[in-house]
Amino acid sequence: MKTVLITGSSRGIGEAIAKKLNKSYNLVLTYNKNKDKALNLLGDLRKENPNVIAVKCDVKNEEDVNNLFDLAEKNFSHVDILINNAGISYFGLLQDMDFSSWNEIINTNLSSIFLTSKRAIPNMLSQKSGVIINMSSIWGNFGASFEVAYSASKGGINSFTKALSKELLPSNIRVNAISPGIVDTDMTEFDLSDDDKRDLKEDLIEKRFAKSEEIANLVEFLISEKGSYITGSIFDINGGFY
Repeated sequence: MKTVLITGSSRGIGEAIAKKLNKSYNLVLTYNKNKDKALNLLGDLRKENPNVIAVKCDVKNEEDVNNLFDLAEKNFSHVDILINNAGISYFGLLQDMDFSSWNEIINTNLSSIFLTSKRAIPNMLSQKSGVIINMSSIWGNFGASFEVAYSASKGGINSFTKALSKELLPSNIRVNAISPGIVDTDMTEFDLSDDDKRDLKEDLIEKRFAKSEEIANLVEFLISEKGSYITGSIFDINGGFY
């Protein structure tokens, strides 16, 4: 059975991905601050699949990332599929943002995928196979006012994905990114007012935001043999937002 490592998997999209893949893969989940949610999810998943572990990891910390992979390899020998889902947002004017907040966004959303990918790649090279999925955003394509740092980090993920896919192509390692529009998660609930959400839904198919499970469906396809000819792509899933 292949092993999937999912960062930021205690809630939202990461949680939905873990639930979707639970019956078919060994799972390595990560959390940072949401320990209770992560352990509750771990308990639920283990009812159907004993081969699941949860590891506390600050994905922007190299020592934490190395420890994460050490534990994954100790339990399951190797990581076959890496899903870089961990991320945070910032909503506010750029002129009001301090440099430490900028670094927090860039390091958590972008530098983290450098750290995890760098650690995952050597084993994938030895296996001559592997899949990396990076979670981007519609704002990485178009940019969003009041979310300059977030947009920059997600735009960087898109370029990172395309470049790394070319680098790893000769070794049969596939790298893709998913670029969701607005997803009905805690982050959306925090960032948008009721009026904002109502107005935005008017321009979407079925007048609703995406469900986390719909993003997980795309992940499931891309990491499977059904997606074996796909690499270097950024997949929009936004309900016709643009």
